[in-house]
Amino acid sequence: MNRLKTILYPRRADLAMSVITLIWGFHFVVVKDSLDDFAPLTFNAIRFSLGLPLILLLAWRTPAARHIPRDAWGGIAAIALLGSIGYQVGFVNSMNYTTSTNVALLAATAPTWTALISLGQGRLRPRRGLLIGIVITLGGVVLVVLGRSGEGLALSHDDLIGSAIMLAAALLAAVSTLIGKPTVDRAGSMSVAIWSYTLTAFGLGLLALPDLITLTADDLPLRVWPNLLYSGVLSSVTGFIVWNYALGVLGPTRAAGYNNLTPIVAAAASIMLLGDPVTAALLAGGVLTMAGVILTRRNIFLRPAKIREISES
Repeated sequence: MNRLKTILYPRRADLAMSVITLIWGFHFVVVKDSLDDFAPLTFNAIRFSLGLPLILLLAWRTPAARHIPRDAWGGIAAIALLGSIGYQVGFVNSMNYTTSTNVALLAATAPTWTALISLGQGRLRPRRGLLIGIVITLGGVVLVVLGRSGEGLALSHDDLIGSAIMLAAALLAAVSTLIGKPTVDRAGSMSVAIWSYTLTAFGLGLLALPDLITLTADDLPLRVWPNLLYSGVLSSVTGFIVWNYALGVLGPTRAAGYNNLTPIVAAAASIMLLGDPVTAALLAGGVLTMAGVILTRRNIFLRPAKIREISES
């Protein structure tokens, strides 16, 4: 037993991220299944409200979260509006139109949009590996969107709508990452994440308010609670804690590597449990998308600051 503990303890962060990657991957299946019982906005509001008490407890136990600089609240609100509320609304609504496999693969493209916007703003060096990664990702996205038809490449109306919604959500997440960086640097990633989650829970509640006020006990039978608790507590709150723990132990690059596995787990789970169709085009698109995202992540290098800017700081 002691020998096993000696082996596992130094790898605890990797083990935790491995488990949470599986949880996140299967979460796509859970969300898709839950939409048979709830309207998308209602499901979002309930699952975030279930996790909110635990997040507020974490805020109370995190001194930095109780002392947010006054000038950081605007940035936190922007992150919550774009990167959380906007993303979550797009994510859950896209599930109504296309498969969870498509959604998982397209959600994974957010780092590529971040890199593309940063290139346009001159924040990144236009390295060959980065440009190749972006092009490969975009090619993979086209195949994912067109590859749902069992008869080869074709445009399905619902899949096109769902894919467009998810891509818009991924773009919002990318924009949020960029505009939120100064706030994160000033207030700390944990504090920003805690309060953006809190604002998101209230924001999603307001969006779903017309449905929530008509909700009765009959709308919440026992059979829906495993999905709600899985999504609101296990995936969201536990994932939140594990991710921030892994960032501190493993560093952002190594921790982010596990994100590359989430869509693969999600696609496999969706195919096995939901019967999502598999075509050659979809497989090729999935491989290209993930390869492009990984290549993009590995070739993100910030431009050095100008000498004048350094001397002025």
